[in-house]
Amino acid sequence: MRAVRLHAPGEGLRVEEVPLPAPVGTEVRIAVAGCGVCHSDVHIVDGVQRRVRLPLTLGHEVAGHLDAVGPAAEPLLADLGLAIGDPVLVYGGWGCGACAVCRRGDEQLCPRSEAPGFQRDGGYAEAMLVPHPRQLVRLDRLDPVDAAPLADAGVTSYRAVRRAEPWLVPGARVLVIGAGALGQFAIQLLRAVPAAGGDLVIGVREVNEPRLARAQELGANVTLLGGAPAQTHEQLGGPADVVLDLVGSDESLAHAAGSAATGGIIVLVGEAGGTLPFGLERLAPEVTLTSVAWGSPSDMRAVVDLAERGALRWNVERMPLAQATEAHSRVRAGDVEGRIVLVP
Repeated sequence: MRAVRLHAPGEGLRVEEVPLPAPVGTEVRIAVAGCGVCHSDVHIVDGVQRRVRLPLTLGHEVAGHLDAVGPAAEPLLADLGLAIGDPVLVYGGWGCGACAVCRRGDEQLCPRSEAPGFQRDGGYAEAMLVPHPRQLVRLDRLDPVDAAPLADAGVTSYRAVRRAEPWLVPGARVLVIGAGALGQFAIQLLRAVPAAGGDLVIGVREVNEPRLARAQELGANVTLLGGAPAQTHEQLGGPADVVLDLVGSDESLAHAAGSAATGGIIVLVGEAGGTLPFGLERLAPEVTLTSVAWGSPSDMRAVVDLAERGALRWNVERMPLAQATEAHSRVRAGDVEGRIVLVP
């Protein structure tokens, strides 16, 4: 089968012929329908993201069809409502399933967690292995190619909004930094927060002007083309009670720190490798700093449910798997309106 692999940071992607993987034990094989191209994939190629094990088939936003199962997986399928041929979305935070973290439902935070496209071969291929059927969510009405971005852009944004929910009260000011695929999901998920979504003041900061019009369509009250924190305060009507940084660079984190209100929260989502100096004079008093790592299996089921009910909108641009390098170049340049999905 064909796979797009990386052998060393900065070396570039290679389209290679590799053996079709055979599932053993509880493993299942997915015939990949589509795999989203995330900024994290570009960071891996560029050497910014170092939590990887090379050589590697990239890709962690994967959807497809259940194609084959190991002998220990077969009896598990019926309990999970799955059958060979079913369209599925792949959950990427592959934990051990047995530790306390996994048992509480946060498999992505397992100390032994591995992920497709980071430590295990991912979805830039015609097929891939998934460790256990529990890491699949059946798709009922969604096209698997269109659903692929939900596996990261959707679920990670959902996790970030859920993390900030105690601060999301009526009238709260929210700053979303970055209006790419994650930011577009985040705006919609903020508007869906029970009892407060319609009353939030949502500002979106971007350096890519065309994305700001899309942010307004999805529910942003204020759009900011760059600018300093003082301008953000002015446009929002004050400092932000909640800042979702979906970029994660030094510059975006500095802006987040300068924009956050006393007692507010900054949620770091983006993985651009930035850092934020911490100290009493660096932030407004009692600002909470936190981060999110992907989302839990229950988070992903919730996002799929919202999407299948038509509560979320997102744009998918399909590109052939062999054009992965071109897709990366466009993501790196910010030349993508929603999400590119590679199709084998």
